[in-house]
Amino acid sequence: MNKERVWNRIIIPLLENLVAPYSVVRRIYVQIILLGVAVLINAVVFITYQHLDWISAIYAGVNVVTTVGLYSPNIYQMPSNEKIILTLTIILAVGLYTSIVQSIIATLISRSTWNDVKARWRGKHMKGHTILIGNGSELLSAVRRLNRLSIDYIVLTTSKDIADKIKGDNVILGDPKDDNTLLSAGVKEAKNAIVMLEDDMEALLVTLKLQKLNPPLQVIVAIRDDSLRDLFNTAGADLVISREDIIGRIAASAAVSTNIAGLIFPERSGDMIIGIFHVTKKRRIKDLPDGVVPLAIIRGNRIDPFFTKETELNIGEQLVVLGNPSTFREVKELLE
Repeated sequence: MNKERVWNRIIIPLLENLVAPYSVVRRIYVQIILLGVAVLINAVVFITYQHLDWISAIYAGVNVVTTVGLYSPNIYQMPSNEKIILTLTIILAVGLYTSIVQSIIATLISRSTWNDVKARWRGKHMKGHTILIGNGSELLSAVRRLNRLSIDYIVLTTSKDIADKIKGDNVILGDPKDDNTLLSAGVKEAKNAIVMLEDDMEALLVTLKLQKLNPPLQVIVAIRDDSLRDLFNTAGADLVISREDIIGRIAASAAVSTNIAGLIFPERSGDMIIGIFHVTKKRRIKDLPDGVVPLAIIRGNRIDPFFTKETELNIGEQLVVLGNPSTFREVKELLE
């Protein structure tokens, strides 16, 4: 296990459970300050009119704010001014205290708020992770695959429904166009960012933001309108994946051959497809047509990437190849 994984998987989970509660407190610190001010006002009143020392006065002030009533001066001996001031502070303090208690309880029992705080702290401190940015169902599929591959990631989404489905403390519910939100996702120390937004123009703005905050960051963007590919490349995207192009290529390739197993992104390979063929006729690797590259031989449950041109393909084996789908018919006739 490398240093980044130890940090992300062991150290951060230990630390965040200590830091997250303080993050919640920071969200309500204004109310806590107001509560302290209310206690202080009451303490000053008791010092002025009851001649208490500071410790006793603070104790009495807390009693007033919490309405516990453990300290109560003789009302008949209290000056009128003290009665008026104390009455006003009691009314204000009780209302303030009730509001603070309700806010604290609502914040602490709200699991989504708690997880969001932890996710923001985790994202800021993670290293070498992947940032997933999106608001569609494909985001859920990407999360499932990253979990299977044990890849460290932070999800940034505007969809509460998506956030609720993913759950966990690595989901940030926020606007990916906001610099602070991207920084909370750990854009400075991330390995790469994958943008899968429904709106291409919004995805373009996020791409520009990512490049501004961390120029070396690898940015992968999935777009709907293939005509915008060059625009995204200019904006700094390292890889642009067109949804319509992928679906079109798979559909067209499947029409040519039923042996399609995958595709290579066109920016890096041209129109290249991965195919798998079941061997029903004994052949040698050298018999394959030009333009078809053998990648591996599947023998039972074992993948064998080591072979030569003279290697014989036996009946029952499978051959994984890379090539233009137009050549797959010839391969199929040769092997099947």
